[in-house]
Amino acid sequence: MTVRVESNSYLTDEQHRIYTLREALERNGGTPSGFLELLAAVVEDETWRKVPSGINSDEPFEDFAAFVEAKPPFGLGAKVEDVRLLLQMKHPHEGVGHVRQQMEGMRAEVAKLLGPAPGDDPVTRDAHDFGAYAKSGGWLFALKVARCVQPGSNQGEKSVVPPRGSRDEVAKVSASEFGRRAGSSSNRVMRFYRAWARAAEDGLVPPFEQLQPGVDVELPDAEIWSEYYTARSSGDSERGALITAAATAEGIRPTKALEVAENPTALRAAILADESTAEAARNALMDRLEDDIALQAAMARHITDTDTLRKAVAAEAKRADQIEYVRAAVEEGTVKTPAGQIIEIPADVKAEAEQRLIPSGNSAQSGPEEAAAAYEVLHQFVAQSVEKDPQLRVQERRSKLHGRVKSASKAFEQLSLDELSELYDEELVESLEQLQGFIAACLQNLKQATQGPALRAVRGA
Repeated sequence: MTVRVESNSYLTDEQHRIYTLREALERNGGTPSGFLELLAAVVEDETWRKVPSGINSDEPFEDFAAFVEAKPPFGLGAKVEDVRLLLQMKHPHEGVGHVRQQMEGMRAEVAKLLGPAPGDDPVTRDAHDFGAYAKSGGWLFALKVARCVQPGSNQGEKSVVPPRGSRDEVAKVSASEFGRRAGSSSNRVMRFYRAWARAAEDGLVPPFEQLQPGVDVELPDAEIWSEYYTARSSGDSERGALITAAATAEGIRPTKALEVAENPTALRAAILADESTAEAARNALMDRLEDDIALQAAMARHITDTDTLRKAVAAEAKRADQIEYVRAAVEEGTVKTPAGQIIEIPADVKAEAEQRLIPSGNSAQSGPEEAAAAYEVLHQFVAQSVEKDPQLRVQERRSKLHGRVKSASKAFEQLSLDELSELYDEELVESLEQLQGFIAACLQNLKQATQGPALRAVRGA
């Protein structure tokens, strides 16, 4: 069907309808009743598919958009965007049922034929949203909340309608209403609201009163969003604020620390199952013990009440004492006997003790076996030195006797003699009499020892 157009008299019936539709588009676009009616007819009987797509052509239009933009008398010679705008206008008689039904059907069919508008294209729209989020992160959504939400007073929420004469054409709503429209909760909405409030206090974003619904503002970098937003309600409490501050100091996201704090059972499971987690928990407890008196007392009670821990503490204390003993002896080059006498340590003994203590080169990793082995080297050296030197041997024995006498004297000093009459016991009396005899014999031997050298000196003279 090749058509050559010279005047309206040569148009086919379909082309004449298209020509009339174009005339209606140009003539009464302000009150588009005629255009809408004709467009409905063209769409309903698919007139646009029955006309050629151009001069000297019998091929129909490939799509409806090409028909709209084609030059008359084949197409409408209009922009697709203009037709979309006209479709948004209502027919003057659309209140009548059959007219309304006709218009709604036409609009739906045209929308289907034209496809989504560039701004309504889901792929384009998602790509735009992704780009905005990639650049600004959570600030993008915080802005949407900050410019649309106005919390009420006294912990309540209410919609806020702008006063008469205000430039605000759209009323801000409560967090509950905004959450309802978003399919979310008011608590989640308010977390974004409070994040914006914190940033506004720091001067990073405009305050709420300067924001208008639908109006964009410049947003901070996405990287600092986590410094102001917490995804958990606990972050708004005093406890949450302390956790947030500690997490920030450690260089981690506060949300991670808050999540752990809200789920102690999960923390316990991780500590029980994973060695590195248990080590991190232990280090944290040790750091906290320095300033937490209550925790110190609780840990001490737990250790005292648990046999295995009590034994482990005693063994660790012994290890620490032995390490300190060896370390001090190696550094000073001397060691003390039980009587307090100082003996210099030979280089070979010192080297052997040091090698036994830190075979790996790190004294902090010395275990009980290494500490005991190093201590035994010095202990044997002291014992052998005392055994080889008569003077040292006598002094050590004298020191041991002094210690026992002092211990016995202290025990008797603590007795209350006023109570002895009530505590009479024959067996006790016999024991004390035997002790008295031993003390008398001890005194006699000591006195003879002091007199012996003097008598021998007289005889020698």
